[in-house]
Amino acid sequence: MKRQGVWMLAGFCLLLALTGCASNGKTNTGVKTQSYKQDGYLGQTNTHPGLPGHHIVTDYGNDNISMRQAIKNVPGVADSTVIFNGSDAYVTIKLDSGLSPREIPTVEQQAATVLRFNYPRYTIHVQSMK
Repeated sequence: MKRQGVWMLAGFCLLLALTGCASNGKTNTGVKTQSYKQDGYLGQTNTHPGLPGHHIVTDYGNDNISMRQAIKNVPGVADSTVIFNGSDAYVTIKLDSGLSPREIPTVEQQAATVLRFNYPRYTIHVQSMK
C-alpha cells in the first residue's frame, strides 16, 4: 500500500510540473513569455554600476578624487580640497603663488564652471586661498 502511495505522489508531482511548462513561448493563459539575451542584465542596458557618469557610480570618496583631478588643469589652481554636506560640495582651491589679485575671481569662476558641468548632482561652492 505504501508503494502505491509513493507512485501516486510521484505521478501527481510530475503532472504538477508538466502543467507549469509552456509551449511555443506561451503560457496556459496565452501570455507570451519574455526572454532576454544571456548578458547577465535581463535586458536592461547600462546597468553596470561602474560605468562612468552613471548616477550610482560614485560616492563621496570617488567624487572627491575626481573633482580635484577635474580642476587640477585650470590655470592658476595649485591644489584643492573638497568637503561634502549632502548635495553641497564646498571646494577650496589653493592658488598659484604668482597669481595677481585681479585674476583670482576668474580662476574661481573657471573652477566652478568645470565642476558644475561635470557634477550637476551637486551644488558647487568655490572659494580660494593663497
